Amino acid sequence: MNSDAAQLSDIGIYFGNILSAMMPLLGFLAFGALLFGGFQVLTAGADTKAAGAGKSTMTAAAIGIVFALGAWLVLTIIEKLTGAPVTQFRLSFD
Repeated sequence: MNSDAAQLSDIGIYFGNILSAMMPLLGFLAFGALLFGGFQVLTAGADTKAAGAGKSTMTAAAIGIVFALGAWLVLTIIEKLTGAPVTQFRLSFD
């Protein structure tokens, strides 16, 4: 039997790695949404509906960024105050 084979106990490590990789990806997506909303506003011309759609896209992206940063800030503060590693994902099947 190969001792280097993946085991069920490794699923927490894999999930944690996926979450760590997704945080920067979500930041890029939010920035892309801001750029897309700005592009919609710039290309709207006299069309007030298109300009409004662009503004709402930018507003939603900005609110999403604020909520994500706020949640991360709260978790970091909890981690600093309690010492509990709440920003790290771990599953234990032992």
